[in-house]
Amino acid sequence: MTLLEIILSLAILGGTMVAAGEMARHAFQNAQEARDMVQAELLAESILAKVRLGIIEMTPVFEIPVGLATTNQLDIVQDTHAVSSGNAADALWLYSLEVVEIDGAHDLDGNELGYLVEIAVTVRRNLPAERRPIVCRLVRWVALDPVVEEEEWL
Repeated sequence: MTLLEIILSLAILGGTMVAAGEMARHAFQNAQEARDMVQAELLAESILAKVRLGIIEMTPVFEIPVGLATTNQLDIVQDTHAVSSGNAADALWLYSLEVVEIDGAHDLDGNELGYLVEIAVTVRRNLPAERRPIVCRLVRWVALDPVVEEEEWL
């Protein structure tokens, strides 16, 4: 083998190693993103269930740290960074809650439902926008009887 053949084979080997390293890095990033998406969905479902049960008050809020707002035994994932420091900037996950009342709703048979409430929970990773944080938004429509007090249906 000549020196030229050795240099050429090392260049091919180096290029192959770089390509394999890039593929591994992309696979790792995709796995992290999938993990965060599942965690965001679980947190959003948990918060929505707590709102429906009355554990969390059904009032609009914007970017509340998950651990600070819901520090009880029912948390799926408690944001220990925010709870231990007491600082919202240290939170890993933030949630927002939107509540929109829709008057005059009817079912498919034309019967009046009272009114509907649209409850939207948005959970996002607490990262700057340039890092493309994971965001999950869940919306549920709940039919309320106007005669029943809010505390009774929750």
